[in-house]
Amino acid sequence: MSRAVTGRHGSAARETPAAQGLAEDLRALGRIVELGQSLGLGTELDEAQEILTRAGARTSLAPGRTVIALAGATGSGKSSLLNALAGAPIARTAVTRPTTTRPLALLPGGQAGGAPDGEAAALLDWLGVDERVVAPGGGVPTDAIILDLPDVDSDAPEHRLIAERMAAQVDALVWVLDPEKYADAVVHKDFIVPMAAHAEVTLVVLNQADRLDAASREQVLADLRRLLAREGVGGADPLLASARTGEGIDALRGALERIAQARTASALRLRADARRAASRLRERVGGGSAGAPIDGQRLAEAAFRASGAEVVASAVREATIHRGALRAGWPPVRWVRRFRSDPLAALHLRGAPASRASGAGEDPMLVDAVARTSLPEPSPVAAGVLRTEAHRLAGAASDHLPAAAQDAMLQRMDERAGALSRELDAAIARADLGIRAPRWWSAASTIQWLALVIAIAGGVWLAAIWGMRDLLLITVDPPRWGLVPWPVILLASGLALGALLGIIGVAAVRAGASQRAARARRRLRQATDAVVASRLIEPLRAERERWDELGAMAASLAQR
Repeated sequence: MSRAVTGRHGSAARETPAAQGLAEDLRALGRIVELGQSLGLGTELDEAQEILTRAGARTSLAPGRTVIALAGATGSGKSSLLNALAGAPIARTAVTRPTTTRPLALLPGGQAGGAPDGEAAALLDWLGVDERVVAPGGGVPTDAIILDLPDVDSDAPEHRLIAERMAAQVDALVWVLDPEKYADAVVHKDFIVPMAAHAEVTLVVLNQADRLDAASREQVLADLRRLLAREGVGGADPLLASARTGEGIDALRGALERIAQARTASALRLRADARRAASRLRERVGGGSAGAPIDGQRLAEAAFRASGAEVVASAVREATIHRGALRAGWPPVRWVRRFRSDPLAALHLRGAPASRASGAGEDPMLVDAVARTSLPEPSPVAAGVLRTEAHRLAGAASDHLPAAAQDAMLQRMDERAGALSRELDAAIARADLGIRAPRWWSAASTIQWLALVIAIAGGVWLAAIWGMRDLLLITVDPPRWGLVPWPVILLASGLALGALLGIIGVAAVRAGASQRAARARRRLRQATDAVVASRLIEPLRAERERWDELGAMAASLAQR
């Protein structure tokens, strides 16, 4: 919205420090709104969004004109003061009851045809001011538009609403007070106090000064100064005026002319609005102080336990033994193990990434990837501990924030923790458990098959000798090694070597299974830690950083 300050209508105002400061303030306020929206704030941002919208419209509408409103309670003499400034009875006046029911615009003289120019008309259309009068003489400062507002304490609700709306939109305010009701609670409590930040664009006029003698004047002025100082607008030194006698009218006209010639009232007013909105928002979200470091160690431990990773690590050990026995065990008894289910396959786990599982020497049963495992759901205790740790971490991370911000962070953390189970399961399903077959399994299998072939060759040889002797009555004397025939040596050595290698191979597989289980546990922990970091800790840290940035920016803008 701040870009409007540097639009085609704002070339004159663009160069002023006030306009430059306004552009910076609006950029900051826009960032505050952006952060607030990302954090789920709603009505808390309404005031800031309204200011951005209003600033965009105001800075593009007649940037060289200054709209100054006369506001006050019933009987303060606003309309009489307007007539005195104009030098003609353009506004209807009365003593006991309000006569201004709609805002009246007084424009400087010299307008063509007695009507406001296009820029002034567009500005008044935006303000919703239909009644417009051009001053017959030079009573109204050039480039100023003076509005006479309905009474702020009017019994008619619509009149007060108009006064409130206009007071929030004009560039500068002149509070017209009278000697009897200069401390009126409605004016001070409902208007002046809430707009204390706008002291730079506020004038206070004590009208009807002709009703006070010299001593009373000093007493009333001193009391009014103390009252304004207590309300935070001590810089708005009251002017004495009398619409009836003309006292102070020239001084008031001079003050209005200085405001109009400076051409900074609009920017100062919008900057004050932005600071006030930032201050109110800061009260709700805090001042951006840094919270405690986010330590997710306990949360990561709870997620690891709830994920079923220990079950998987145990399955890795059993699967290693199962698959190792099928590869390195004695071939004649391997077929028995094939009737047993693979522990990892039973959990729908492949044990290695799909991109690697199809490589040479890999177990074919590991090739197919699945999206979900068959691990049981976390136990109520484990799931409860996970949610508790997540809630605790969010509470510790947000303990420096106001209650509303804490509640929002806790709610979102609880929602993320409640949905973590599926993410953990998917991470385990994708994890590389390091269950790939080592090369020595294939070497051991090859040697055992060779030993079995040797044993079979020896057995066939012996069978042939016995068959020839029994069936053909032919005696064949096989070669011997010493006294032992070679067929017997081949049969016995092949069986013995195969059995021995099978026993040694299975023992070696069992010895390495525990190491593989430990390695799988480490990899599973890395996988679950990554899920906790990406799904819980990083969003929590990013959310807190946005809260802290929002609070810091609101505090910085409020203090400008």
